[in-house]
Amino acid sequence: MFYIFILWIFIIVLIITLLKLLNIKKNYLICFLITFLIVLFAINMDSCIIAAIDGADLVVKAILPTIFPFTVICNLLISFDGIRLYSKVIGPLFCKPLGLSKNCSFPIAASFLCGYPLGAKYSSDLYNMGYIKKIEYQRLINIASNAGPIFLIGSIGTAMLSSPIYGYILLIANYLSLIFVGFLTKKKNNNLPSSSIQLPSYTEKNFGVILKESIESGISTTLNVSAFVIIFSVIISIIKGNAYINIAFNNLETFLNFPIDSIYSLFLGSIEFTNGCKLIATSTLSINLKLSMISFICSFSGLSILAQVSSFISKDNISMGKYTFWKLIQGVISFVITFVSSKLLLTSVATSSIINKGSHINNIYVFILPILILLLLTLSFKFICYRFRYLQKK
Repeated sequence: MFYIFILWIFIIVLIITLLKLLNIKKNYLICFLITFLIVLFAINMDSCIIAAIDGADLVVKAILPTIFPFTVICNLLISFDGIRLYSKVIGPLFCKPLGLSKNCSFPIAASFLCGYPLGAKYSSDLYNMGYIKKIEYQRLINIASNAGPIFLIGSIGTAMLSSPIYGYILLIANYLSLIFVGFLTKKKNNNLPSSSIQLPSYTEKNFGVILKESIESGISTTLNVSAFVIIFSVIISIIKGNAYINIAFNNLETFLNFPIDSIYSLFLGSIEFTNGCKLIATSTLSINLKLSMISFICSFSGLSILAQVSSFISKDNISMGKYTFWKLIQGVISFVITFVSSKLLLTSVATSSIINKGSHINNIYVFILPILILLLLTLSFKFICYRFRYLQKK
């Protein structure tokens, strides 16, 4: 896994060095890259069109049925002062142990239930509505940022790995890594940065107007996410069809003495995590490494999700460098948690029985179990923090 870090760091350092030495303006470099992509698109026209159609098919089957209705419902909740309500109900339980004000509970709940990139969207909405300050906003986008339970349990666990239990292992590691990042970024001062904010007053509107605005916002968000999915499907198709890239990875395999499918899958996963997960799931690696690498990819999210998050938060002048750094840290933590837990929990006998019984698990657990897991984890951390403060006072 660390080879992909070295590869990306080397590429970034090389690009920065060339820009400094040649004094090339950033906009010229972007123009050159776009021109290069246009040439590659023209050369690989047939495969790019197929990839765009596949991306559109993924949008229709996965994005529209999940993100659009969920976004509309969340927009309705916000319009009817749901943020204030949920801040009182679940804010003290979810946010206080992580050093966040209770106003941050809504984006965390939305992200934990639906996944990327809604946590970033609603974090931005809260900041622009005046519920949180900028310093807390920077932390919140890293905590309210995870792959959704439907994707982890349904798409990866059931569809790709033939067992929803694998999806639950990934889900627990994903949530735990977020909590660890929350504690690592927690400020030492006890005063929560947004606790003294005067909350915006609730203005009652006509239900028809609210519904219209919620649908329009949902359409805008869904189209934004869908466009990124299609564009990155085309980019992945170009990379897969490029002979020079395949030759480079074959040479890298010989040099590093590491399976090429692992490096290649991590490389594609760091660009678009769905494709990377598919490649890893069909590889010849052991189930422990498969789960760990998939866990890293899902926690890091990849350039596609980073671009989606950037589209929501860039107007607020939030540092994408800090966000990306903590996503890498989260990916490493998630990798370690998944590897250790899969080694402890999975055996050959248990795995075979899991696969046979996995199909009988009711779909409602996809929503109920993540909430129960999150409650259990937050209660555990809250109890540990309470005991730690108690011992310090003694």
